[in-house]
Amino acid sequence: MIYFKSRFAMCGALQLLQVWGKNGRPVGESSFAVTVLGTVPNANDRTVRFDYHFSNFAATPNAKTSGLIVNTTVEQRVLISHAQKRESGLIPPKKSFDALRTTPNYRHNVIFDAGQGSKPDDLITMAYVPYVSVKYPPGYVGTNPGPERVTFTAMNWDAATYLPNSRAADPTKRGGAAFTYKVALHYSSKQGAPEKAVADHINLAHTNPSKTKPPNSHKSVPGFDANRPLHRLYPGRDKPRYRANRRTAVSMCVKYWGRDYATSDPAGARECDEYPFASTYEGAAQHSKEPSAPKDNFSALPIPKGQNQAGGTILALFCDKNRILHGRDATGQEVDAYLMAID
Repeated sequence: MIYFKSRFAMCGALQLLQVWGKNGRPVGESSFAVTVLGTVPNANDRTVRFDYHFSNFAATPNAKTSGLIVNTTVEQRVLISHAQKRESGLIPPKKSFDALRTTPNYRHNVIFDAGQGSKPDDLITMAYVPYVSVKYPPGYVGTNPGPERVTFTAMNWDAATYLPNSRAADPTKRGGAAFTYKVALHYSSKQGAPEKAVADHINLAHTNPSKTKPPNSHKSVPGFDANRPLHRLYPGRDKPRYRANRRTAVSMCVKYWGRDYATSDPAGARECDEYPFASTYEGAAQHSKEPSAPKDNFSALPIPKGQNQAGGTILALFCDKNRILHGRDATGQEVDAYLMAID
C-alpha cells in the first residue's frame, strides 16, 4: 500500500505473515507490519527523511520468534551516476523479531548537496525502494521469506532558478527536494471564488468540449488523467513556445468574439483565457510544435480580467509551493508533471 499526501509527504505500508513449518508440518504463525513515512520536513532544506515503524507483532507459542531474523534493505537508484548523497540516521538493522518488537522505530535521512545535478535545473532524481525479508531459525521453514517490497517512491532534488530557495548563501544548500508525485492544482467554481470563471471554463473544456472554441469533435483536453498530465513550460526556458501558445489562444478569442472582445462586455474588461495553460507544453500551439499532437485540442474564452489574473496567481503559487519543474528535458522526455481538479 502506498499513499501520497502531497509532494512532501508519503506513506508506504506492508503486513507480513509467516507460517512456520517443521518436519513437514505447520507448527505456528507470526506476523508484523512495517510502515515507511517519507517526508521533506523543510521547504528550504534538501533533506528527505524516511521514518520506519514496525508494529502489530503477533505470534503463536510454537513460533520461535527469538530466532526469526528480520532484514531491511533499501535499493537507492540515482539517475545521475556521479552525484554523491549524504546519509544520516539508520536504516533498520538486521534484528530478530523479538528485538525489533522492543526497538521498532528508525529514521534514515538522505541529502544531495546542490551543484551535482543535470543542467539547467541542477536536477537529481532517485528511486527509493525498501524491502523486508525474514530468515527462519535452523530446523524451521516458513512462508513468505521475501524480500517483500514495502513501497516505491522517487524524488527530485533541484536548484532551479525559478523556484524558491535558489539563492541561498551556501550554494550547496540551494533549491530543495520533492517527491515526483503528480499533485493536482485545485480551482474553485464555487460562488464568490476569485478564480470562478477560470474554473468554470476549464470544467467546460473537460466535461463538455463541444461547447468550446475552437470547434473540434474529438477534443479531449489533458490534465485530468494521470496518464495525460500537464507539463510545465517555464517561459524563461522556451519563450517562443510560450508566446506561440498565447498567440494561438488569443487568435481564437479574436476569431469567435471579435477584435474588441476585451472591451465589448458591458460588465467590464476581459482577457482571453486558455486551457491548457500557455505555460504548459500542452498549450494551444502544441500541434504546430508537435505535429503528432491532436489539432485544436484546447479551449479559448474571454473571461473577466480580474478572475483570469486570479487564476494565474494561483497557478504561479501552486508551482512554487510544489516545486513543479519545467516539464520536459532537451530531448522531450518528461521531467515533471501535474494534474487539475475543479472543486
